[in-house]
Amino acid sequence: MEQFRLFTILICLSHLNGERSINGLYHLLKGKKSSQTIQDTKLFKLEPFYHLFPTLKKRELIDCIEVLQLNECISNIGQDTFILSKKGVLYLKKLQGQFSIPNYLNGWRFHKEAMEFWQRFSLTVQTLSHLIYDKQSFLPVVRDDNTQHWVKSFLRNIHDRFTFADELYKECHSILKKLPKLHAEIFVLHMSGVHRVGFTIDQISRIFRLDKDYTYVLFQSVLHFFILTVNKHHDHYPLLSFFIKEEKNEYNLTVSARKTYELLRQKKSIEEIAEIRKLKTSTIEDHIVEIASEIKEFDIQPFISIEEQKRINNAIQTLKTKRLKPIRNALENSVSYFQIRLMLGRMEK
Repeated sequence: MEQFRLFTILICLSHLNGERSINGLYHLLKGKKSSQTIQDTKLFKLEPFYHLFPTLKKRELIDCIEVLQLNECISNIGQDTFILSKKGVLYLKKLQGQFSIPNYLNGWRFHKEAMEFWQRFSLTVQTLSHLIYDKQSFLPVVRDDNTQHWVKSFLRNIHDRFTFADELYKECHSILKKLPKLHAEIFVLHMSGVHRVGFTIDQISRIFRLDKDYTYVLFQSVLHFFILTVNKHHDHYPLLSFFIKEEKNEYNLTVSARKTYELLRQKKSIEEIAEIRKLKTSTIEDHIVEIASEIKEFDIQPFISIEEQKRINNAIQTLKTKRLKPIRNALENSVSYFQIRLMLGRMEK
């Protein structure tokens, strides 16, 4: 079993500290778009790990948990929740000598943009390199019809291919030289051109004798770094900016939560929004929790009074937990689960 996956699970379990089950961890690593998973990602500061393993199967996660249990690295405290044992803490420290999570890895923020950027960029580079050498026939590295259409339309507007290729190379080199050499090399080896087909992540991991999952995550982190850098310095990277869709949504909300937010701004009540959108009130409450955790200036007082906020906050601090039921029990059921979740979301802003 690859150790990087165990390393990732140990870090996540350390953050969760027995507050969430392995189901919650599974949904987080897969990148589930539910309000609960979104809130947990932010609540437990696990943004880098959101959508980290989108193809992860539940059985694979359970296998990892069983390996960690067998080696006495984690302890089951009930209901499929686990905490690190002393042995687990030591093992995590050992693995930290082999692996590190790049500080620019942010699956929560960039997982969608990263895939689109890579598909557009890699196919453009491959196509451009073939056209420069007057080779019209080649097997595209990206089969997606939308991406192929985008690249064709984009390249039609490039009048001087040689100059464009040269300037694009300079912009890429400027970003790659800011990264550790290994990270930059993984990115370059994965690219295809007229003279070679890019290596797969599996092949690259063997070249560098790295864990395959770790190689994949390092590659993803490079994509995140590209997006972060280009978005921050548009003027310095005018060509790379073409490959990154301009972020129209000021806040990182799901599409459905964004629609609810617009109705809230029109002073609609939860019940009115539920009726307008033909959704359950509980779903609208989920959206409000998501909005509160993402938008600092969002006013939560229409849903929870200052006094209730203080009481919930005191209970959280006293109990030192983020689990809803113990908090509500401590407050003698005088507040709703929605209000507790709302407060937890706001505390992370």
